[in-house]
Amino acid sequence: MGSFSPGLDPEREVRIGELAASLDLPIKTLRRLADSGEIPSRRTDGGHRVFDFAEVRAALKLDLTAPGIVPGRPPEWIDVSELENLDEAEVWARAVQSLRIDRATEGARIAGYGFTEILNNAIDHSNGTRAISQVWLDDREIAFRVTDDGEGVFAHLRAGLRLENTLEAAAELTKGKRTTWSERHTGEGIFFTSKAVNEFRVSANGLRLTVDNPRDDTALGVSAVTSGSVVEATIVLPPPHTLRSVFERFADEDQKFTRSRPVVKLFGSGLTFVSRSEARRLMEGMDAFEDIDLDFAGVDDVGQGFIDEIVRVWPSQHPGVRIAPINMNDAVAFMIRRASRPD
Repeated sequence: MGSFSPGLDPEREVRIGELAASLDLPIKTLRRLADSGEIPSRRTDGGHRVFDFAEVRAALKLDLTAPGIVPGRPPEWIDVSELENLDEAEVWARAVQSLRIDRATEGARIAGYGFTEILNNAIDHSNGTRAISQVWLDDREIAFRVTDDGEGVFAHLRAGLRLENTLEAAAELTKGKRTTWSERHTGEGIFFTSKAVNEFRVSANGLRLTVDNPRDDTALGVSAVTSGSVVEATIVLPPPHTLRSVFERFADEDQKFTRSRPVVKLFGSGLTFVSRSEARRLMEGMDAFEDIDLDFAGVDDVGQGFIDEIVRVWPSQHPGVRIAPINMNDAVAFMIRRASRPD
């Protein structure tokens, strides 16, 4: 579809042709959005349809200063595209050309991988009609935001995996290999993107999942985003690692994705885990891996049933999988040692 410069801001009503030229979008796209009421317009006495540019930008959610992990200034590049038949690689190529990004740099490799994976998820999974892509670039970082008008990533994952609620869906994203379309997707895109970038955030369905890699922290909070999905990422320049090294952290000698690191604190309603049902939710789908690091950072306490399910029951049912608890406090470590003792 099209991209445009955020500096262009007409302060008067314009006809559809001028609006299309200003936004670099097809007239047919704007006409469809206006007919469906997704963007505001009015008819003149002569019957011509006119638009207020600021109102259209607001309706398209082109909020250039919306709070997030991306820079607070307007982006250097914006694209608005219909999702049907969209090629995510072509969209990224337009950004690269417009911003003169050097594809050979490691920062560009990480940004390109993450951007195309996230936009592809919007194309294949969001059940939406359009996406808005924004890119920030300076000497210190590359950042991007992809916004779609679909059902929301957490709601989509909840329905596809038949989970009880969207909180469970948000936690599932920390596992990897969790997808609602296994015929075409491995479920690796969001997982590896979240590990490769500096900071990563998914906001949808009233929830916000943030991965802060410098702090080695993953957090779940409340978001004002209740319709569609907003995915953001920042990449420091130069990045502290290569994209290949990120893949290797979770791969075996044959470069197969065999390792996972689910964040335990996201799989319950508090910071104490006592029930076997909580343990079973945590371990759901984990038989797809050979090595599992269970990250107990932020977990205050665990119960005997929860730990017994993880240390004894689940491993007995999946003897080929290695489980290694990490980042435990003294109380959690004590319970795991107790449950691991031979009878």
